[in-house]
Amino acid sequence: MDTEARLLDDFLPHLFGYHLLQVGRLGDANLLTHGKISHRVVVETDGGRDIPHPCLWAESDALPIASDSIDVIILPHVLEFSPHMQQVIKEARRVLVAEGHLLIFAFNPASLIGIWHLLSAKEGRTPWIPCQGGRFPGFGRLRGWIVGMGFDVISTKRYFFRPPVRIGARMNHGRISDPLRFLDSAGLRFWPFFSGAYLLVAKKRVTTLTPRKSLRRQPKRSLIAVGLGESSS
Repeated sequence: MDTEARLLDDFLPHLFGYHLLQVGRLGDANLLTHGKISHRVVVETDGGRDIPHPCLWAESDALPIASDSIDVIILPHVLEFSPHMQQVIKEARRVLVAEGHLLIFAFNPASLIGIWHLLSAKEGRTPWIPCQGGRFPGFGRLRGWIVGMGFDVISTKRYFFRPPVRIGARMNHGRISDPLRFLDSAGLRFWPFFSGAYLLVAKKRVTTLTPRKSLRRQPKRSLIAVGLGESSS
């Protein structure tokens, strides 16, 4: 979650508007402490926890929010645990203003996290996530949905290349460190497509109506015969 907060630090200060919405809080994550938009609201989907911002209780695929009213929406690992992934995206598009921004955090199935999740699910347990039965959307698949629903993808970030467990943690000047942390920088350089998670940033496309040319046939211009004047003798 610290990595995701740092990624938001790179994007949110450059996004402006009046209303910022976070849908869901996986792992009790509060990502609304970043950015310049002052009015911030959380849509809580799975239980009562202390929230330092105004909160709505709703499903992610049926938001009780007016259309074309939100400037920025953050979906932190909401799609993975919704039975209606595409409807969640459609709802986000509905409530976004024209050229509003959508930021989606998602786990990558083609990664160590994805493999570990798959094996754990077969054993009937997924202890590292607060929900059973999560499905990880592939990056290409999600990007296709986003573009097809009227968004322009403006940026993507891949992160977390380590295994989803703490291995051989050791003390470093009084702090716990992970000896596999180097995999994050190495993975970003050598195998970026196998990141454990990714951030996709998209902008709601503005549809411009181009007036159609009239199909009515224009009347032909009449030809005016010009007579030759007789010369005077």
